[in-house]
Parts: sequence; C-alpha cells; structure tokens
Amino acid sequence: MNSHEDEPAARRTPFAEKPKPDDTPPEPAGTPPAAGEVQSGKTVLLNWCIMLVGFCAIALAAYWLLG
Repeated sequence: MNSHEDEPAARRTPFAEKPKPDDTPPEPAGTPPAAGEVQSGKTVLLNWCIMLVGFCAIALAAYWLLG
C-alpha cells in the first residue's frame, strides 16, 4: 500500500510493442523418415538408450513407492 508520503514514480514506460509478424512461411524442420525408410544406427541406439533409461526410472520409482 502506498502512502501519501511516498515519492511518485519518476517515469512510467509503456509496454513493449509487439514485433510485426513475418509474412514469410516458416521453413519445415527436419521431416521424419517415411514408412519403410531406414534410420541411422546412431539414431536407433539413442532411441533404445532413452527407452531403457525411462523404463529403469519407472521401475525404480515403482520399487521405491512399493518398498
């Protein structure tokens, strides 16, 4: 709460103006491989590692909650 003894704000700045939207369409990011295409070995290995880490995290959380 402000009292009458407080000094007024020196200056108020307006809200930042929003930048004008670009009319150019965005370039599509990397397209996912179509059905039947083969992914590189590194991508497959990374996917398996992520799945295993996620499964282990779920298993540890379940063990901790049940134990």
